[in-house]
Amino acid sequence: MTDRFEVDPKLTLDENGADLTFEGGQPVMDAGLENAALISLLSEPGWFGNAFFDDPDERVGSRFLAETRKPLSIDSVNAIRKAALADLDWIVKSSLASEVQAIVRNPEAKKIETIVIIRPPGKDIQALVLEKNGINWINQTIDPANLRV
Repeated sequence: MTDRFEVDPKLTLDENGADLTFEGGQPVMDAGLENAALISLLSEPGWFGNAFFDDPDERVGSRFLAETRKPLSIDSVNAIRKAALADLDWIVKSSLASEVQAIVRNPEAKKIETIVIIRPPGKDIQALVLEKNGINWINQTIDPANLRV
């Protein structure tokens, strides 16, 4: 069992942005890579936290978000997938995961579905499902943190 104080507070996305959920005064915690992936994919290039990184390669700035704002076509769906993989590449380079995959679909006119599969070494596969419906993002996860508290 992971010490609940040695992990990150679980970020939950909804139509109003990111939220933290509290139970008994303690934020719901998560030791997985969900937060890292969500911050990498959904943070604007001018994110204020970049001020803490001297190395430009460590700074957050999503190419994925920029691609999802372009008109949808077969080419743009492929560009969204490539941008997601580029934004998440640091996870593999830092050895937090042995592999990251991204699947992007456009099932309806204004909907983009992105499935991110992360294979951490020696741990279960983590999957994030991001859905952009018009201007709103919805995050759904397999094995959500709040069910493990």
